[in-house]
Amino acid sequence: MSWWRRLRTTVCAAVALVLPIAAVGAQTPSPPAPSTAATAPEPGSDIEVTLMTFGLGQEVFERFGHNALWIHDPSSGTDVAYNWGLFSFRQPHFLQRFLTGDTKYWMGGEDANLMIAQYQALGRPITLQRLNLTPAQKLALRDFLHWNEREENRFYRYDYYRDNCSTRLRDALDHALGGALRAATDTIVTPFTYRRESVRLTDGDRPIQTGIDIALGRPADAPLTLWESFFIPMRMRDAIRDLTLPIGPNGAPVRLVAEERHIAPYPGTTLVPELVTAPRLVWRLLLVGVVLAAVLAGIRIMAVSRRGAAWGFALVASVWSLLCGVIGVVIVLAWTMTRHVFWSWNENLFQVSPLSLALVVLVPLALLRGRATRAARVMATAVLLLSAFGALLAIIPGGQESRAVVALFLPVHLVMAWAIAQPQVKPPASRAG
Repeated sequence: MSWWRRLRTTVCAAVALVLPIAAVGAQTPSPPAPSTAATAPEPGSDIEVTLMTFGLGQEVFERFGHNALWIHDPSSGTDVAYNWGLFSFRQPHFLQRFLTGDTKYWMGGEDANLMIAQYQALGRPITLQRLNLTPAQKLALRDFLHWNEREENRFYRYDYYRDNCSTRLRDALDHALGGALRAATDTIVTPFTYRRESVRLTDGDRPIQTGIDIALGRPADAPLTLWESFFIPMRMRDAIRDLTLPIGPNGAPVRLVAEERHIAPYPGTTLVPELVTAPRLVWRLLLVGVVLAAVLAGIRIMAVSRRGAAWGFALVASVWSLLCGVIGVVIVLAWTMTRHVFWSWNENLFQVSPLSLALVVLVPLALLRGRATRAARVMATAVLLLSAFGALLAIIPGGQESRAVVALFLPVHLVMAWAIAQPQVKPPASRAG
């Protein structure tokens, strides 16, 4: 039976050899280790971009509001608010630059939380709108802001309407969105104009409000597109609140604002209200003009019998003429010798003509000395006719919105011309010694 033992031994050896191989082949392969690159967050996804809008303040330069872009970047551990509204009254030749339209502003970043606390202390309401941007758009915006903050890039020539802190922010955001913001808003015409917005926001300061209305010319009355209206931070805040843009993956429509919240000023601070629409100044200024005209007429009537009243009329008429003439000269110089675009083509020159400067001298001569009477009457009539022509232009549809200014000046010019046309006050008779 030796052959049987050898056969059994051979079979057992073969089975012993095959079984481990089969067992190894039958094992279930373990899944591959997860790829680190596949699960890592997309660069820029952790960044948050928030539009900060600050309401009206007490000072004149704070009446148009302010805004900034808050970049929360966890990778660098920073919360920086970038804004384009930085300036200093101590800049060399600041007043000259301001008057000639060459004011220099710059952009910069500061701690966002500190900025919020500062504006709360100033009594200015704050709106925070977290923007719904893609990681790539967030990175593009962040990198642009870093570039813009460099010393060689941060300064710019400020224009209150076309190139200010809000339009610069608007342009930076639009750049990151590939032009989608402008494409969605630049064809929508609004009822707003630069004049109406300026009058609306300065309503708490009547002299400034009236001065702006006088200084602005016809270019300030063109209707603004929604895109142009973003020179007011609050208009931009309100417009983007429900705005949907094709800025998602593959151009998918996405609401630009993902979340909005409001921060109230500190208790005890003074809140400056913002009017919804521009007030109508015609009736306000007409009342002022009629009162001034009535005062001048009353003094002129008394001047027939009272020498002191004649001096009073001459003084008031000269001051009025000086005011009108100086304002007219300033408007002409601003139109012809500065970069103030919106002071040009100003029909208010018919109300504040530089010709009024001649009456500063002619009225006292005619009324108190009986000299240059004809010249005074001719000049007063010329000033009145110019004012009346300006009133005619003001009622033509589509022209400059100058009816409020006409209402202020025309009644006084009318009384001035009437008063100088009256019989002159005789000088007191000289007595022999």
